[in-house]
Amino acid sequence: MSDQLYSEVKGSGHHVVLLHGWGMHGGLWGKFRRLLSAQFQTHTLDLPGYGFSRESKSEFTLNALTDSVEEYIKELNEPVSLIGWSLGGLIALNIANRNKIQIKKLVLIAATPCFTKREDWPDAMEQSIFNDFSTALEVDYKKTLKRFMFLQTRGSDIAKEDLREINKQLDLRGEPNIKALRKGLDILSNTNLRNHEINTIPLMVLLGEKDTLVPVEVKNEFTRMFPHTEQLIIEKTGHAPFISKPELCADKIKNFINE
Repeated sequence: MSDQLYSEVKGSGHHVVLLHGWGMHGGLWGKFRRLLSAQFQTHTLDLPGYGFSRESKSEFTLNALTDSVEEYIKELNEPVSLIGWSLGGLIALNIANRNKIQIKKLVLIAATPCFTKREDWPDAMEQSIFNDFSTALEVDYKKTLKRFMFLQTRGSDIAKEDLREINKQLDLRGEPNIKALRKGLDILSNTNLRNHEINTIPLMVLLGEKDTLVPVEVKNEFTRMFPHTEQLIIEKTGHAPFISKPELCADKIKNFINE
């Protein structure tokens, strides 16, 4: 497989590739991934700069991260389904737009084609929030990561449990590459994939009802971008619904992939 990416492969059957979010690693998929592995062969990747892939020499731009994931998938030599969460969702969208590999189904969890507000795009975060994170990252990146984890769980009905699970998993694969963190924030701040051509890949969008990072209103944009779209708002969850309600998320996604 790709010499840049660490992956954990579990189960058998159709290939399902999972792409994690900013500051994380593949271990964060936890129980949700185990549920999927009962039916599919799951590939949980550590993106370049994160987890056991932190020594990667990648440029950490969106296209460079996409190149690394595509290289991994091409070696499978079969159609795959992609699941992208947050930053991983941007990478999954970019892969779909580039149309270099065969994707059976695309699943986006707490993802958006554009994380920051634009003049014609109100359903997003203020740019100043990412600017603050970028500044704080240079002062104390560990504290900044913890603050970002808190934002991800805020709004969840079981926020304390979600945060405890994320914090427990976060340090198990070592510290992320600081350059990857910086560049990752740049990607989240500056990427706008809203203007790409309409895509015919079947898409499922899962959004947290109380997500403070990705408003549920982005579902309307995905409906415009993808003619074949299923959407699910997970009640009483924040930015990590697959951690808050892994069984529900896994069941919905399994049914979607098998359709």
